[in-house]
Amino acid sequence: MAGQQFIETLQNHPWFEISGLFGSTRTGKSYKDILRYSDLNFEKKIEDMQVEKMDEFKADEYDVAFSAVPSDVAAEIESSIALHLPVISTASYYRYFDDVPIFLPIVNATHSELLKIQQQNRKWNGFICPGPNCTTVGLSISLYPIFRKFGLSSVHMVSMQAVSGAGYDGVTSYEILGNVIPHIPKEEEKVRKELKKIFASYENGKLHIPDIPIEAKCNRVPVLNGHTQSVFFQTTSETTIEEIQIELRQFKSETSEYELPNCPKNPIKFYTDEDKFRPQPRLDLKSPKNGMITFVGGLESTVFPNGFKMTVLSHNTEIGAGRGGVLSAEYLMKKGLI
Repeated sequence: MAGQQFIETLQNHPWFEISGLFGSTRTGKSYKDILRYSDLNFEKKIEDMQVEKMDEFKADEYDVAFSAVPSDVAAEIESSIALHLPVISTASYYRYFDDVPIFLPIVNATHSELLKIQQQNRKWNGFICPGPNCTTVGLSISLYPIFRKFGLSSVHMVSMQAVSGAGYDGVTSYEILGNVIPHIPKEEEKVRKELKKIFASYENGKLHIPDIPIEAKCNRVPVLNGHTQSVFFQTTSETTIEEIQIELRQFKSETSEYELPNCPKNPIKFYTDEDKFRPQPRLDLKSPKNGMITFVGGLESTVFPNGFKMTVLSHNTEIGAGRGGVLSAEYLMKKGLI
């Protein structure tokens, strides 16, 4: 699913051109012949491209690689490419190394400086730049304006995650239809680690991780696209619902000084009390323009000191995977790293 989103986003991109497709499995056929399910539209020239084996990859023919391989093979494949080229990745394998950012340029564009440290440490001509887990993306974007202005003393999140986040083979129809699966392996651990690293300050070549207690409970639900989250948080400094609303509504991307093709003008769409039943995946993600927006509603205070709660929705394969990775590449190109 992430790979399809990469290709759909790149096929008519003004800055990038798809000039090769490579796979860890199901190679030697045209792209259309290996697709098992897609509601995306691909040009004929893309459908007819051959998916080649990785041992046929020639680095001098390319400028950048977009990787959506499974994490269990990412370690070998992505490092072999990064010797020569920048790698924009959706895999989790490299996210937790000290010299690798979990890159979400809407929030932490300054972390791109860490890629230069990574090149020096590993003696690579390229680098590996992974994005966050799809569950962490909407949570990070919605909380960052609040964290930046008021600080956070605790975060609790309960997710309701779409089946597309598990990939084609992830959840069978018999398991998920009319059902909720109350566990997603390794997901909660990723949320706990990644939110803090994304919010880290960058100074003197290092990330300084904030000490925020974070807890999550992740569930798979019978929704095709879109991860919805119930988020409970406490701010460090005293504030009000009205002040938080202002920060969410006025928030601009860290990349807003550039005109990036896939960067939304307003990264957050905030719903007031008049829209108590929003956000909803079927209503808010039906427009193809909404896949890069994080939707926030239901903001209320809680009984805890400086406590608040809200509902967050983001598209897990667009901003949460392939299209979000293309946005990272756009920013890195503007910065001269690609």
